[in-house]
Amino acid sequence: MNVNNEVEVVQLQEKKFVGVAVTSAFANHDPRRVEEAKHVFLNRKDEITGTINSKEYVCLSFTSETLFTYLICMEVTELKEVPAGMLGFSIPTHKYGKTRSEDDPYAVIHYYLKENGISNNNRAMVIEVYKFEDPQWPNNVDVYIPIEE
Repeated sequence: MNVNNEVEVVQLQEKKFVGVAVTSAFANHDPRRVEEAKHVFLNRKDEITGTINSKEYVCLSFTSETLFTYLICMEVTELKEVPAGMLGFSIPTHKYGKTRSEDDPYAVIHYYLKENGISNNNRAMVIEVYKFEDPQWPNNVDVYIPIEE
């Protein structure tokens, strides 16, 4: 697999998000839980104020050895008015391996990182950026995996 041209290393500055979260165990995970959270988000996204890009939504995730949390959000300018039942949070500046690929973007980025001696930052959040008009996975999704600096 030669993917060096498909992955770029980028630095993203601090970002702020508002949205809904779902946490699940890897064992016996029911994918419908994520779909239900996405449905709640889509029905309530207009309650989020100060959005940076109304044409896209952002899904962030982090994992432990037994659980994962998936957040479906809009990026916002400030965390001033977080709607009831939603979560407002910021992520600090990080470097990321970024790609958009017809293949599994996670595999593409991890291969690139391994080939270039770069370590994944397991403590930071993974970012997926979707367009509302065409959120097809994986062709139209930008994936960012945090890397160690």
